Amino acid sequence: MSYPTLEQYNEALQAPQVHLLDALLKSGSVRTTGLGLPLALCGGFALTYTVNAGGKRYALRCFHKEAPELERRYQAISARLKQLSSPYFLPFEFIPKGIRVLGKEYPIVKMEWASGETLSEFLEREHKNAAAITRLRGTLAKLAEFLERERIAHGDIQPGNVMVSQGGGLVQLIDYDGMFVEALRGSKATELGQLNFQHPKRSASDFDEKLDRFSFLALDVALQALASDAGIWGRTHSDPDAVVFRRNDYQAPGASSVFKEVLRLAPVESQAKSLAQVAAGSMAQVPSLSDFLQKRGIPQIIVSFTAPAQATPIAYQGPYPVLDALNYAAVLSMVGDKIELVGRILDVKRGFARNRTHYVFVNFADWRGNAVKLSIWSDGLSALRGDVPSESWVGRWITVSGLVDEPFHSNARGRHYTHLSITITQKGQIQTLTEAEAKYRLGSGPQQPANTPKNGDVLRSMGGQTRAAPSVAASQKHTPPPSSPKSGNQRVLEQMRRSSAPATQTRPTPAPSPAPSGPQTKPNSKGLGVGGWIFILLVIFIALRACSGH
Repeated sequence: MSYPTLEQYNEALQAPQVHLLDALLKSGSVRTTGLGLPLALCGGFALTYTVNAGGKRYALRCFHKEAPELERRYQAISARLKQLSSPYFLPFEFIPKGIRVLGKEYPIVKMEWASGETLSEFLEREHKNAAAITRLRGTLAKLAEFLERERIAHGDIQPGNVMVSQGGGLVQLIDYDGMFVEALRGSKATELGQLNFQHPKRSASDFDEKLDRFSFLALDVALQALASDAGIWGRTHSDPDAVVFRRNDYQAPGASSVFKEVLRLAPVESQAKSLAQVAAGSMAQVPSLSDFLQKRGIPQIIVSFTAPAQATPIAYQGPYPVLDALNYAAVLSMVGDKIELVGRILDVKRGFARNRTHYVFVNFADWRGNAVKLSIWSDGLSALRGDVPSESWVGRWITVSGLVDEPFHSNARGRHYTHLSITITQKGQIQTLTEAEAKYRLGSGPQQPANTPKNGDVLRSMGGQTRAAPSVAASQKHTPPPSSPKSGNQRVLEQMRRSSAPATQTRPTPAPSPAPSGPQTKPNSKGLGVGGWIFILLVIFIALRACSGH
């Protein structure tokens, strides 16, 4: 089955009462961006939307990439989780015919919204709080023990999929696309998980109850390091997608500056050495967290931390494709997917939308053309608190992880331009880099080591569909599948070109758009009219008289 694109889902979800087929969800409202478009968050194979309905908040997951045996997998996962009835998991419902797009019906997952905040948000705020970090570490150890005992695995334990509440005393897991349960034994993994928390040798064939072991080891040692010295958060450039360690550190632990940094912490030295040995071994050699902490099952592999730095550093291994903010074509090819965007800030524009809420745009190039930017609406500004980009940020190199929103088109001030943007929704999403670090990340792009397939390669090997990798030579125009109609903005623009008569806006009127400072307003589809031309001619006439001395 070929699934709809981000643009097509956004178009449909502007009228949930028409396109959603679940009785509860269709009565609700979908969270939107400052432009009035549905706000999508990416989670593996699905785009996640927030729906408020019946006095509750739900996560609506709409699939945009093919996952083999999707319904069978979710049925097996649902049956096992209902049997467990554990507070670690949230109630969810897989609905085979849950949304109608372009006249066809597609599956959705309806899940109750988890309480608390993501682990990434919790750590961003509490990484200096040793007591909270220690409490969280104990809570995660209990979760790891529960999964081992029940012989199931989540498949993608990482900060974005772990919800934390009660000051680190309670956790819940979200995003069950890659789960292993006994009924799925013999199948292959549908994804490889977020790479900064996965064993470097994990492959699609690794699909059993041991999937989460390395993730728990990596998190545990990282939390030990933070509890011992909170300053290591900044020194290792930790962010929502990486806690102390990154994939590069696991690729060559002996040459890793981060491992050497952690080894200086006496309370963590022994555990860090054991983690390096596990990373240097195979997936089959990864012990459970309980055994790891008792020094059982550690691969007897010698890892030398005194070796000189490699002449040729390992290419940067980001969890998402790494793209240059000035490469509009490559970013355009990734609409609807999560990327790591690296760029130097050209300018920062502040303003008010017509509803008087603040917004901030962070531009990497002249907005009066095809450009990539960051959009920070009122809820994003609230999340960033004191770390909101300002004019003083101009010239900084930054990295941002997020979903690429659908292209925005406008003819403001008589000039056509198109913007691609990442919407900022959480603190820590924007990280400052040195120029050297930025160029290091951009130099390797989305490469991965030869012995570890990309998630896209996993899909292709199983007969699934995936988007082609981005390249500088990517098309300058984002072309949806042949069967998909053009978006509302595109239709308006084409009608304006064909005729001077007013164009018909087919989308519902969005939330008020911002003022023209770094404009992102909807194109005005109306002509000047007779009065407008008379006014222009009058101005010209007065100017001519002034020039002639009258």
